Amino acid sequence: MRDMLKRIVLVIFVLLLLTAVSGFFYMQQHPLEGNKSGSILNFSGKSVSK
Repeated sequence: MRDMLKRIVLVIFVLLLLTAVSGFFYMQQHPLEGNKSGSILNFSGKSVSK
């Protein structure tokens, strides 16, 4: 029972990680509509122009 619970938690964690990574790359390719200036946000949140 405990082994099955560990496996379920691991699968949920991997799915959340994949969702976060794919969402991050999607937002890099398709920035929000309000951001028309051509700048992207780096990890610290500061705006960097291309």
